[in-house]
Amino acid sequence: MNLRSKVILLAVFLIALGVWAWAFLSFRQVACTFYPQGAYPLYSLDDSAFGGTSTCDVQAGDTLLNVSINVRSGVAYPAVGVGFNLNSVNSRPVGHFDFSQFDSMEVTFATRYMRTVMVRVLTDDPVYTKEGFRETLRPVVMSIPASRSFTSERFAINQFRTAVWWIAAMGMEEDDGLTYLHRALSLEIVNGDGAMRGIPDEIEVKSVSAWGIDRDFERTMFIVLALIAVAFVLGELKLFGVLDRKAAQKIGRKND
Repeated sequence: MNLRSKVILLAVFLIALGVWAWAFLSFRQVACTFYPQGAYPLYSLDDSAFGGTSTCDVQAGDTLLNVSINVRSGVAYPAVGVGFNLNSVNSRPVGHFDFSQFDSMEVTFATRYMRTVMVRVLTDDPVYTKEGFRETLRPVVMSIPASRSFTSERFAINQFRTAVWWIAAMGMEEDDGLTYLHRALSLEIVNGDGAMRGIPDEIEVKSVSAWGIDRDFERTMFIVLALIAVAFVLGELKLFGVLDRKAAQKIGRKND
């Protein structure tokens, strides 16, 4: 056995392992920033589509998103706030947005009076959603606590649940547990508990982001790691002469 060859093989293995670890840690995470500097266009949201009279004014700066709202309608579930059109990037249609590829989401914001805000994702339900009827989109929601000072609230994507009012409106007896987050069309931040009717309120947003793990990349990298390990083992066996002896024995048996 050549000691120099063994040292070289071990060094190559360690270098390959180091490169693998760097690539794995650097590229396995996927992230999407909706604000600031997000690619998805903003829109203001009121409840006029449901016959309400609530108002909303959205002012977007480079570092602060100011959403002035006034909930004053008599509709049962008024939703007033700001939305991100996930169906387009720079006004170009891209189809459904896959929220299921992310593990968690973080919103940094403050409110004037509200005790909570509602983060909701409108998804395209293949059974109940009817084209051209926004109210049939499945709203999956998450309520997060709010205060007058800026706070960062982070929560798991799997905590989204279908809004109770939508379940009843669709004639469903109970929540079916489905969210269709892989068929998302928009992300919205709207009023929550403590929004008083007829009293102007405010949601100030500094950032909205989501993080996750690229599962396909992760699987590919584990396959690469297995190949590196196999190559190292075969190289060691070669240096120890095990493969040569087995090859010689095989040839000897054929000659016999």
